[in-house]
Amino acid sequence: MRVSNRMSPQPWTIGPRATVQEALGLMQQHGVRHLPVLEQGRLVGLVTDIDLRTAYFPSLLEDLTVADVMKPDPLTIQGQESVYQAARIIHQHRLTGLPVMEGEKLVGMITLADILKVFVALLGLLEDSSRLDVVLRPGPGSLEEVYGIIRKQGGEVVSVAQLSQDLPRRVYTFRLKKIDLEPIVAALEAAGHGTLDLA
Repeated sequence: MRVSNRMSPQPWTIGPRATVQEALGLMQQHGVRHLPVLEQGRLVGLVTDIDLRTAYFPSLLEDLTVADVMKPDPLTIQGQESVYQAARIIHQHRLTGLPVMEGEKLVGMITLADILKVFVALLGLLEDSSRLDVVLRPGPGSLEEVYGIIRKQGGEVVSVAQLSQDLPRRVYTFRLKKIDLEPIVAALEAAGHGTLDLA
């Protein structure tokens, strides 16, 4: 899944010599929390609502400009990169958004909220579903066996994620289309697998 498919295209931007008050007004008017800072069409910084509110001293408003509070040379991501790579960068650097580039040209913004929407959809959390946490029995082929048991009992897997990498107790969480989990649990336990949470 590419960043270009999940970003907000043609983001609102601002110049470095604009005042903090003008930047806040632009954010409020358009309901955004990030403003890429452009100078002669080139990305030179990024300013967030947090940056602006932290620097918001009424007595200094006439003197403070975006250049005074922006993050210069911000981290960016190319539109053809994956959403997962954007998530890694945002997590590792504790960011709330990334300008999206096509070469040297700004083409969009991808934010933490955009990425959260992707993962919520991938995990099937927006539809009625059942959750099953399974402790795989040790040995090769355990995960494939669990899939087979779930399918044999009429379960349809929406998503799966590994919760623990500690061998031999590998724990996976399965999100299934809404179903009675008791027959699946009984079949899994009969095959030597454990279960944790049912939801």
